[in-house]
Amino acid sequence: MPRKPLLLFLLTLFLTVLQIQWASPADGYVEETLSVLSPEALGVWAGVLLLFLQAVFARRAMPVLRQAGICTGLLAVYWLLANYVTFDARVASWSTFSAREIWAHVLPASVASIAVCGAAYFGLSCFIPRLGRAKKSR
Repeated sequence: MPRKPLLLFLLTLFLTVLQIQWASPADGYVEETLSVLSPEALGVWAGVLLLFLQAVFARRAMPVLRQAGICTGLLAVYWLLANYVTFDARVASWSTFSAREIWAHVLPASVASIAVCGAAYFGLSCFIPRLGRAKKSR
């Protein structure tokens, strides 16, 4: 695998795990029953999705800033939905929560983590494609 897509995949995996762990409630996690919803598995799904998206963008010769913006926006939506599913599996499944009550818990818990991780992803996804160009110009 070429170096830049691998770095973007690892960045997506790391930030997804960090974001989901940061926003998720500490109680109610049963490892055996939720292995599909583990942050690592959710990070791999997002990483593969963004690799395919980056391949499409590369074929269209889209500017790096636009690529980073679109990928960051999609990743933020993915993280929000992953936080919803994680909260539903860890907390709401043990009691009676409506969808509105779940969103009332998930949105405030997700704002800071999505903003910080999204800014990190945007900045690094703008920087990583330029790594090769800086070495070639020397």
